[in-house]
Amino acid sequence: MTTDKPASGYYGPKAYNSEQLPQQKRPAPGANPALPWFNQKADRKLPWGHTEDVAPQSYRTDYSPSTLRRFEKEPNHFANIDFHQRIDHERYRHATAALRTRILLFFNAFGNPIIMAFIAFPMLFTFLTNWYHQPSGTGFIDAIVDFSPFVALVYAPFIACNLIPTALFKLFPRQLIKPDKGPLWELNRRTGLVTVFHYDKKGTWGQIGQPEEESAPFYEFDAYTSNELIHGGGVVHTLYLAHRYRNILIPIGTLIGKTNPEECYALWDMFQNFMDTSRPLPDIPLWEEHRPNDPVTAEHDRRTNRPPRYWRDMDNDTWKQKNDEMALQVLRLNTPGRLDIMRNSWAHSPRRRRQRMASAE
Repeated sequence: MTTDKPASGYYGPKAYNSEQLPQQKRPAPGANPALPWFNQKADRKLPWGHTEDVAPQSYRTDYSPSTLRRFEKEPNHFANIDFHQRIDHERYRHATAALRTRILLFFNAFGNPIIMAFIAFPMLFTFLTNWYHQPSGTGFIDAIVDFSPFVALVYAPFIACNLIPTALFKLFPRQLIKPDKGPLWELNRRTGLVTVFHYDKKGTWGQIGQPEEESAPFYEFDAYTSNELIHGGGVVHTLYLAHRYRNILIPIGTLIGKTNPEECYALWDMFQNFMDTSRPLPDIPLWEEHRPNDPVTAEHDRRTNRPPRYWRDMDNDTWKQKNDEMALQVLRLNTPGRLDIMRNSWAHSPRRRRQRMASAE
């Protein structure tokens, strides 16, 4: 849903507006200035525009209403630490944790209860098979006792991966929960710019500790999905933003990991909606507290009488229903079949324009 018109003077001259695209240079056929390895992995270029109000699964589950309410009540013990990540009405700035933090989180993921639950099914099958081949008369309890060392041997590494990092984070939070050197990239709704931060030890980062910034308008980037074969013959996808005219490549899909193509489509729609100043911010829990600070969004909410705490005060049953509805909407996305609004903004060279006029005559 679009608003009457963008707030005059608030957004920069290069802010993205899907209804008023600036004229741009037409890219050469088949040319992609991104890295050669990406050219080989690229699966499909995604069209611009005709977005839906969707978000990937992780953005729905990680920022559920109950989670946001808990954040409001619990004090932030790391408020004085700059983790470089910023998500508000103006920018989505992505940063990662320090290497030591990422390593511990990596091992902690192996102790995830979901993974352990998946292991339980083959373990149960193995137990029943083992019990079936036991001598006749072996009781169920005796079979469990005989099988328990094997269970302990299998589960011990997973339990250790869960307990050890969790204990270390609780005992030494200030030493282990650390930010990395700085942000990696940023999408700025207000300026319309996409910025990549470079940390070259031989450049300004090594000299004065400041990263080099490389920026370009959001509408000069295109979204690509890449595919990768995994064990078992399956295929996973991830999303990239590649600049149309320069060698700038952003692996934006790391936000949701390697997944199915529909999740990539949802991520592309979400960020297009976030950057589009002709429409309000995406109406998902993540951005709710920032809606009053964006002029277009605030005006939209005023006209539609949207409750300021629509998501944060939502009960769990209603949230589950809304989440299930969006999950189905994401699975039905057919992004590759959409018309590409960006093609209408490509400028034709004078020679081609004369050729078209001559052919028309």
